[in-house]
Amino acid sequence: MPKKKLKIWLSATSLSSNDLGQISAILSKNYEIVYSNHLIAKAAYDFKLENHLEELKKCNLFLGLINPKLVNLSIAVDNIYLEEVKEAMAIGMPYWYSVHRDVTFTRNLLNDVFLNEKNKIQSKNIYFFDVRTLTIYQEILAQKTSELGYHAPNVFFRLDDLINQFDNTIFNQTVIERLKLMVASTVYGFEDQLSKIVNDISSQNFEVLNSFHGSIKVNPQLSNLDNCVQAAKETDWLIGIVRPYYGTGNISGKNITFEEIKTAIGGNKPRWFFIHRDVTFTADILDSIVLNRKGKESKEINELKNNRHIDQKAIDLYNFVIKNHETDLELRNGNWAQEFFKMSEALIYIQSQFLDFDFINNLINPQNDGR
Repeated sequence: MPKKKLKIWLSATSLSSNDLGQISAILSKNYEIVYSNHLIAKAAYDFKLENHLEELKKCNLFLGLINPKLVNLSIAVDNIYLEEVKEAMAIGMPYWYSVHRDVTFTRNLLNDVFLNEKNKIQSKNIYFFDVRTLTIYQEILAQKTSELGYHAPNVFFRLDDLINQFDNTIFNQTVIERLKLMVASTVYGFEDQLSKIVNDISSQNFEVLNSFHGSIKVNPQLSNLDNCVQAAKETDWLIGIVRPYYGTGNISGKNITFEEIKTAIGGNKPRWFFIHRDVTFTADILDSIVLNRKGKESKEINELKNNRHIDQKAIDLYNFVIKNHETDLELRNGNWAQEFFKMSEALIYIQSQFLDFDFINNLINPQNDGR
């Protein structure tokens, strides 16, 4: 007689048929997947929350995915996904969550930005995200496509994504002679990645100019800013990397990376800009945030208006899952939510949890150790 499959309740704020298929490919051989959105759609106008949660109780395990947007289910429940995980917790069902980067980032952004005394937006934690990076991004967007040396800005998230884009941008250009190519970027917290970038570009027969790399000529009679701007004037090409961190190279109100980029644009240098997705996403979402904070110590919470990028309910669900309501962080249990950006990353997490059957069985049927 074939072994009876364990039931997994799949609670996903939204999920494409392709993503559902990939999850099924991992789990369906050994588990029966009960996808809550399918149950809701099947019930239609007869949907009742109590009946829905009774079906959940028949499952052994709970898997939740928090995507930025929620499916419009047309039911009289404010946040069905929150009700589902509350029920799973109440009955002691083992549960796992994976959450999209846009949810975690927006949640942190809501906690981070505030209005200062001059009514300008600031960041409490400039190491998480510094809103001043948006001024660099806006300068890049202000270019005209007809300008000499212009290339459309590129968006990246991880280092491998950035380096792979070089093949389709700077590396596919016809280069007859060895050129000077300046890499303009903030440094701190980026040193190892910057070394990788410089080495990859150098291997393509460019002479790389970069302050961290030590390849910029330094006139001892000039400031750091002036030396870097001079290098930007002398370079043949420029790569500008705009990260969420504005950097510490600020002299007389001027940011060195920003000035390097402006110099390249003003001199019509052939230039390529790579913008971290946290910067582009913030530019998209910031207009949807109502800033209530008037200072760093204010405990007022910023508000997220309706927008096309993310739902507040997704953030509410995430806050509940990580037990944000529990003030003592050290005493929190069961608050793991694995971040993913691409679905392939979420699938790694799902495989890690459910393909070890001894691990799962021990969770469901804990052995008596005699104590």
